[in-house]
Amino acid sequence: MSEDYKGGLNYALLKRHYDCDDYPSLVVGGVTLLNGIPFTATPTYYTSGLIAYLNDVNVVDVDRGWTLFTHGQPAVPAYLALILAALGVAWPAVVPAFEAKDTLFWSDQDVWVQFEGGSRVRQFIPANTYFRTQRRWFMIFVTRAGLIDGTLRLWIVG
Repeated sequence: MSEDYKGGLNYALLKRHYDCDDYPSLVVGGVTLLNGIPFTATPTYYTSGLIAYLNDVNVVDVDRGWTLFTHGQPAVPAYLALILAALGVAWPAVVPAFEAKDTLFWSDQDVWVQFEGGSRVRQFIPANTYFRTQRRWFMIFVTRAGLIDGTLRLWIVG
């Protein structure tokens, strides 16, 4: 808050500060099992907050914007299947998530990203380029844009 706003809040400033954050990196027992979202020609998806939750199940707080999100995907993403099996975690139909409000993307290969559904408009992210969006989302779909598979890294706040 600012001292310039006596008796009130600067909501324009306050609304850009978010309590939830996520980065798809999973470390178990000092070993990095996942650092980004690997993508191929087959679309895969990511739900905001998923890895934050797997890293610390106590991070979920409804007062800070967490909710239960029905993702509608019948199977666990391929890049998480072995990790979740090793951790003994079954893939639920509803996962804890938060609404992402500011996301920074970076990919080592050209990639397409779709927000909220596999049939939505695709956003192209060129290789080795930072792409930032303030679009609000719960789930993204990721597909390679070229002939080479790659890894998408994203920093998410919401």
